[in-house]
Amino acid sequence: MSQVYHGALPVGTRIESYEIASVLGVGGFGITYKGYDHSLHCDVAIKEYLPSGLALRTADGATVIPKSSDDKKYYEYGLKRFLEEARILAKFKERSIVRVSRFLESNGTAYLVMDYEDGESLAEYLQKCGVLSETEILDIMLPVLEGLGAVHAKDFLHRDIKPGNIYLRKNGPPVLLDFGAARQALGEQTRALTGMVTPGYAPFEQYNSRSKQGPWTDLYSIGATLYHCIAGKAPAESPDRIAALQEQDADPMQPAVTAGHGRYRPEFLAVVDWMLAPLPKDRPQNIEQVLERLRALGKTSPPAPPRDSAFPKTQALGATVPASAPPSQPVQSTRDEIEAFKAMRRRSEAGEAEAQFRLGVMYAYGRGTARDEAEAANWLRKAAGQNHITAQMRLGLMLARGAGVAKNEAEAAEWLRKAAEQNDSIAQFNLGLMHAHGLGVVKDRNEALRWYHKAAAQGHPGARVNLSVLERGGTGIRWLWWAGATLFALVVAVILLRR
Repeated sequence: MSQVYHGALPVGTRIESYEIASVLGVGGFGITYKGYDHSLHCDVAIKEYLPSGLALRTADGATVIPKSSDDKKYYEYGLKRFLEEARILAKFKERSIVRVSRFLESNGTAYLVMDYEDGESLAEYLQKCGVLSETEILDIMLPVLEGLGAVHAKDFLHRDIKPGNIYLRKNGPPVLLDFGAARQALGEQTRALTGMVTPGYAPFEQYNSRSKQGPWTDLYSIGATLYHCIAGKAPAESPDRIAALQEQDADPMQPAVTAGHGRYRPEFLAVVDWMLAPLPKDRPQNIEQVLERLRALGKTSPPAPPRDSAFPKTQALGATVPASAPPSQPVQSTRDEIEAFKAMRRRSEAGEAEAQFRLGVMYAYGRGTARDEAEAANWLRKAAGQNHITAQMRLGLMLARGAGVAKNEAEAAEWLRKAAEQNDSIAQFNLGLMHAHGLGVVKDRNEALRWYHKAAAQGHPGARVNLSVLERGGTGIRWLWWAGATLFALVVAVILLRR
């Protein structure tokens, strides 16, 4: 059953040639819809200006008006900035920046018409995967940084970078969405939109309108997004970090070099901590400084995960790389990506397990080649056969879900067991789920408890919840499934509600 968003335009509403099909997302500043362009016969994304703190929808279901006469000047100021933002974004042609094809005024408000892309947000992907490998992180963030560099070159800032605003296309590079210039402008003019920063991702200067902002502001948010990919959660909120600094207390944020120790190269983690410096003067001052360091890392291979490495965050059963388009669909890859793919293919064919794993990721994402989940599974299987722990875990999840391969829960359990026995907490958690439900294995409460205990001992939150339910008993398997499957959505919801 589709979710109903009160205050959104009804499905079927027409705005010139555009018809509203569904709601893609709702925020305090506006609503984004999936629409259909009857002139060009294609899907589009439509962003409507509707700041909930200042405006409301009238009884006709379409018109937007300020809530009061006092709010009118702020509403109109924000509307002007919304349209200015559209004009600026329309000039950018970078593949990693959301493309605005048109903007128009109607119903007392304004609309941005953008290209519609199939895929999922980085937030949704992290909700399933918990943490990402260094290769995956670089594949996602390098194109985003390059696109953001073009935006900064025009003296324009994003001001709201977070996993929810990075969209992973099924084909092509990731795209940066939802620029916050108009929202920032309104925040500077009125208290009606207080709390519009995203806790954990916004640097301290965004909490104070008098503080100078620049590229270093967006770079903090990029660093926070990278940190989430590494640690499975956003860093501590910047005001708390500044307060600790002023009081000469310990930083409440665990450094990336500690949170990612043993799973990522120290040089990579050091770049993340550099971007997350609490004071603007201590961060990189422009995108190129960061790109120079990350590109240098991209020219060398990250080390294979150690045998006793643990991925300490949550993973839902069946989650793996994003569902891909048919392998025949072309992917626009850069020359560097194509060359990297060729090099990785040569190393993989020579039998190198880490290269086989990375090649599987390239096929899954369409980096340097057409997206092909079957090929992704093929190379992950080769790496898994050489005892590559992460490949074993991912292959197990692909088999459990039937992504790119025939669904085979029994074989999925075998690969998850191999990784679980080598202390991979994600595999341990999912193996516990399979035993709890009898998926590919004999339903066995004791075995489920055993693997949940192992994952929980490493700090896996999903395992702790499910373990608690099993040990209490009497609540039924339905509650067990609910706890495991919804834990991630609840965590993300709490963060979003605090905005």
